[in-house]
Amino acid sequence: MNTFKKIACSFLALAMVIGLTACSQQPFDHKKIAKFCDDQDFECSEDLGDFIDDYEAILTGKEKGDGSYIYVTNKDAQKIYNNTLNHLNDFPKYDVEEATCFAINDGGINVGWLFNFADKNDAEKFFKKAGKKYADDGEKGKENGYSYYISENDNSIGRKTLCGIYLSGNTVLILRSVTGDTDIMEDFCEYYGVISPTEA
Repeated sequence: MNTFKKIACSFLALAMVIGLTACSQQPFDHKKIAKFCDDQDFECSEDLGDFIDDYEAILTGKEKGDGSYIYVTNKDAQKIYNNTLNHLNDFPKYDVEEATCFAINDGGINVGWLFNFADKNDAEKFFKKAGKKYADDGEKGKENGYSYYISENDNSIGRKTLCGIYLSGNTVLILRSVTGDTDIMEDFCEYYGVISPTEA
């Protein structure tokens, strides 16, 4: 009977470990990004073409002050990955099933993406490649069930270049900023529950 109890306890302990591991790898939440953007009065775009136009205007400085964001799935999610973050083909064309993207130029450019990859291994590969490309001079680690790369650098015109890349399950969150004011980046990270690049 004692042997049976020991075996039962061992299985119970194993189940708890597996359960905790599963909980720690929950995907990042798209709805939480939308809530943050709505609270910041970003425009929610319903049309992918309109959003791409806004995104390009924000990055080139033609549109300032108003933020814009979009949530899309399937083919449109793939287009967000291919035509915004990966428009220079820096990364393989991994299959993406869901995407949220936001951008604002309020005197500094802040951009964020959240991708759900079809394959968890692809999410991990992309995370490592993006980390090495954008934040290799910063810090990397694990915290609260997610992995991260973060970096902060000062440039010659008194602005900061910030980058954060975060992996949880099959999702990757990417934050990039060139700004003199880090408030939006810090507010987003605090709201979303991830370590800020300003802590690099």
